[in-house]
Parts: sequence; structure tokens; C-alpha cells
Amino acid sequence: MDKKRLWLVSTAVICGTLIFVGYVIKTPYKQQISSQQGITNTVSVAGEGKSLTAPDTLSINIQISELGKTTKEAQDKANAKIAKIKEALKEYNIPKQDIQTTNLNVYTEYDRTNNTRKLLGYRSQQDLNIKVKGENFSEKWANVINKISEIGEINVNNINFILDDKSVAMEEAREKAFNDAKAKAEQLAKLGGLTLGQPTMITEQEIQYNYDRPMYAMEAKAMDWAGNVMNDQSLSAGQLEMTARVNIVYELK
Repeated sequence: MDKKRLWLVSTAVICGTLIFVGYVIKTPYKQQISSQQGITNTVSVAGEGKSLTAPDTLSINIQISELGKTTKEAQDKANAKIAKIKEALKEYNIPKQDIQTTNLNVYTEYDRTNNTRKLLGYRSQQDLNIKVKGENFSEKWANVINKISEIGEINVNNINFILDDKSVAMEEAREKAFNDAKAKAEQLAKLGGLTLGQPTMITEQEIQYNYDRPMYAMEAKAMDWAGNVMNDQSLSAGQLEMTARVNIVYELK
């Protein structure tokens, strides 16, 4: 084989090798670009939904405070009063699980008049949270307070309407949040000349529970105290607001 023919054969082999290597390199690169385009061919939107629901429970927080010569005496006196409260609440079918101790504090108490400090004894304070629920709960609570006031020297820290069973309100808020996000995604897809596909990721951001009704605090001494408060038109149950927020990623076609 002469030199010229050998040179042509060698050149053809080298060119063929370069074409093959280029094809091998280019094919994965194409696949990579296609994969990247597939990943970015989505739209991410946020949705918010709110539901308004009437409260189903009245939460009453009361405080028992007793003074004794020893810590044991103070606690025994407070426990005895709590036992009376629980017994009184049986009349209104309030179960034990709806009577919860939320705070317990025992401390020394002094008389500090005339620039002196004289030990008076030991103070036991216990906070109880009572949930009044069920049928006609918003009317029944006045009788509950009156019954407690008969025991005497019990402070009512606050009265607050709440939603004890939030499941239905949460479902409604979530559904509205999802629909809100979907409507936004559909609009964006249409503006881009695309079609909205299936969601590829759904994330619930938060659930907020808002209720701004005022709370009431006073000492339950008089038998007609609860009835007087019930006549106050500001103590209406109102509505509770549940807010859900979601983030959804949709495929675009």
C-alpha cells in the first residue's frame, strides 16, 4: 500500500472514531437537557382557604386558693374544695376528662405591713379548666358557674368559647386552600399556552385557629353573678375562623 492510500485510510479511521465519540458524548447530553426540561416543566402555587364555624364548647378556667399553717394543710383544703366542685359538676353530666388541672402552685405567704415580714402560712393555688359542651352548652354554663359559686371563694379567671372538635372545619379550610391553589395554577398554565397536569407535590404549610372573643374574669361570690353576665349581649358565641395554607407543584403539558 502506497503512502497516499495509507494516509487516506488512517484519516478515515480517525474521523470515524471522532464521529463515534462525539455521538456517544452528545447523546447523554441530550438526555440530560431533556431531563432538565422535564423537571422544570412545572408550576408551583400557594393556596389559602378559610372556614367559619360556630363554637361547640365553652371553656371556663377557675382558681382555688387556700391558706394553711403547713403546705399539707393548704393542699388538703384546696383538694377538698376541688372535690366539692367535681361533685357539683356531676349534676350537669360533665365528665372527668373535661375537668383538668392546669396549674398547681404552693408558696409561703407573709404579712409585710409596717415594714415587717410575718409568716402567715402556706398558700396552695390550683387552676382548673372546665369544658362545657354538648347540646345547649352556651345556655348551660350559667348554671355551672352558679353551682360553683355556692362553694364560695373561687376565682373565675376567664370564660372563652372554643372549637373542641376542629376536624370538620379543618377539612373545609383545606379543600378551599386546594381549590384556590388549583385555580391559580390553571390560570398560569393558560397564560403560558400550556395545559395543567397532575399535582406532583402537595405540602400543607400551616393551620391557624383564630378566635378574638373577649375573656371574662371576676370572683364567683354572688349567686346571680353568672346570670348577670349572661344578660351581657357581648357574651355571644360568634364564629371561629380556621385558615389552611398549602403549596402545590403541578406538571405542565
